[in-house]
This record gives sequence, C-alpha cells and structure tokens, in this order.
Amino acid sequence: MLNQEEINVQQNRFAAWLAKPDGGAFVYELGGWNYTVIRVRKSEHFDYLYCQRRYSETTVERGKKFDYAGVYCKKDGLVYDSQYEIKDLADVKIRSADVLLEMLQDAVRRSVEDVVANDRGNLTVTEISNERERNELEYFQKYVAHESARKAYLNGEFEDSGHYAYTFQCGYKPANWTEDSLLAYILDPAQYAAAEAEVYSRSHQEKILADFLRSDFVAEQYAKILANPHHPIHRVRKIMRALNASPAKIVHVTVRIGGQELTFKAEADQFRRDCTSTYYDRRTVAADRREFQQRFGRNAEYGPEHIIRIEYARSVLYEAEGEQA
Repeated sequence: MLNQEEINVQQNRFAAWLAKPDGGAFVYELGGWNYTVIRVRKSEHFDYLYCQRRYSETTVERGKKFDYAGVYCKKDGLVYDSQYEIKDLADVKIRSADVLLEMLQDAVRRSVEDVVANDRGNLTVTEISNERERNELEYFQKYVAHESARKAYLNGEFEDSGHYAYTFQCGYKPANWTEDSLLAYILDPAQYAAAEAEVYSRSHQEKILADFLRSDFVAEQYAKILANPHHPIHRVRKIMRALNASPAKIVHVTVRIGGQELTFKAEADQFRRDCTSTYYDRRTVAADRREFQQRFGRNAEYGPEHIIRIEYARSVLYEAEGEQA
C-alpha cells in the first residue's frame, strides 16, 4: 500500500516539473519502482509524455523503450489520457480518453435536444424523403409499435398522465478519438462539442422527424390499450404488480379453462414479467404439471385470461375480480 503523503509529494513535484518549459526528465520512486518521465513537444499547445520504469534501479536502461504515458496541455496545465505508468501522478479516470468521449457525447446530446426542444416544428423538414427511412417506419408501425406500447403500459411509465408522451432523446454517438480530434477537444471542449452538435443536427433532420413519427405510432397503440378494458394486458399488469410486491418463490395458481377449474403450484418469477400470451407449463411443479396435462391436454396452455386467483402463504395476491375466465 503506497503512502499517501509520499504520493502527494511526488504529485507536487510532477506538477512543478510540468510547469517548467525545459525541465529535463522527471525521476521519482514509488513502491520500489523507479520512474523516468520525459516530454516531447507535439505543438505549441501540447507535449506528449513518455515513461520508463525499472524495479530497484534508479537509472534508465539502454535499449528499453519509453511507453506513451499521456498528453500535457499547456493551456490549462493538466494531463489528459494518462496511462498506467503515471497513474499515481495524474488522475487516470477524470481526464481519460474514454471519459472525455462520454463528456463529448453528453454535451452534444444536450445541445441537440435543446435546439429541437421536443417539438418537431423546430425541424427544417416535414416529411421523410429517404426510402430506407420510410421502409423502417413502415416496419416499425406494423411490428414494433404495439410491443413498445405494451411495454410502456406494463411498466406504468405514463400511468399518471393517462396517455403516451414522447420526449425526444438525441442518439448522437461520437466516433473514436483520432490523434487530431482528441487534441482539438482538449484544447476547446465547448467549441468542439458545438461544432459536432451543429453537424449532427443538420445531417439528422429526417431521422429526428422519424423518431417523432415512431412516437405517434406508439401513442396510437397505447391509446387502443387504454380504450379496451377487456384487453388481457390489464390482467397481466395486475398480476405483475401483485407478484412484484411479494417475496414468493412458489405460488398456488387457480385457473379456469373450458369451465373446469384447477389449482396447482408454479414458480412465481414468471408472473413478475410479461407473458406476452401464455405462461410456461414447464414452470409448474412437476406433479401438478402432469395433472394439468391430464385435465386440459398435453399441449394445453394457460394465459392471464384463464387465471382467476394466485395465492401465497394463505394470502390472495391476485384475484380476477369477478371477470369470467
């Protein structure tokens, strides 16, 4: 375990060395390892740092390479993209290349979202001209919108408002850093992010409009769910909520199929998720599963509309409230 006081001393020495225009090599020792750091001028704004380390030896070794260790920005006096070799001298995480990429992504997304302001009226286009985008929209309307609405309803995302509400979220993803782009971002993050946001917004107008149109399709399906009180999904949500509020692992399920009732034991986890159409008979306790198959047939299934009661520890978790199964 390295001594924090010793680390602090070396960090202060390192900062002082960086501040000197011609400081030669920086040599320090921590935890039995000896480090030699050198800097090479990249431009008027940046120096690249390289490091060689040796155990129990205080001098550099002939023929051994210096490894890239980071970027020193003269403008703000900070080290970026620092590597393992100088991890104790400069904060590896805060200004790592990966973190900088995340910061850029967040900044651009916020900027684009502010410009759009969740209003398609702020776009420069009013229709989709790209054939591929139109085909994708048609596919979404036919095969995806209903499932998206179903998921939103079961998760209770818009329960308070009583209708589906869309909020535009920018999907910008930055390309991996090149040497030039990383340095440009370090030198002026705000300007770099603004330029990226402008390019993205201008080149993605139809894609942004398509997102709004997809939301229209989902909203339409969501409204249909709410307008149909006999839709099986309402039972599914009641069952999910009841089971998610219980610690049960095995529950007693009573079903009514074709006028016949049967109570059996089944795994509770399946009722905490969307069954989409039917529940798994293989997740019924083996002895009860055989009885279920004898009663209703080997390939028989049961769905939420067949469940009239779910019980656990002598308590009723869910009951069909008089609905006819």
